[in-house]
Amino acid sequence: MAKNILSTTIQQLDANGQSLSRRVTSVTDATPTVGDFRGLGLLTASGATSISLPITQVRQIQLRNTHASAKITVTWTPTTGASVVAGVLGPGDMIALWSQTTGSTYGISALSLNSDTANTTYEMFTGG
Repeated sequence: MAKNILSTTIQQLDANGQSLSRRVTSVTDATPTVGDFRGLGLLTASGATSISLPITQVRQIQLRNTHASAKITVTWTPTTGASVVAGVLGPGDMIALWSQTTGSTYGISALSLNSDTANTTYEMFTGG
């Protein structure tokens, strides 16, 4: 595995479309052991679904709800921690956790997605 990189551009525009502020950032893990992109995941039933992770300590995750109307509740377990609701994603929403730092307390060790609608689609990258 070469590198896992998350690049973001955040812009704030005024009512006329003029840029008020713009920030471009990048976070690079130069020595990951895995990078796993699921182009299109499917939650076939409503309710909680445990998601298999490619390694026991995922330090990078990017998750996007690609369904037109469903919401997804994201629950994860921080490494050496307790399960917590990380957020609720509406249609088109995204959440990311990207750690380039190695160590026993970074990242997550478990992930569960709970959709309010059957056949909810999502895309996800996991790595570390």
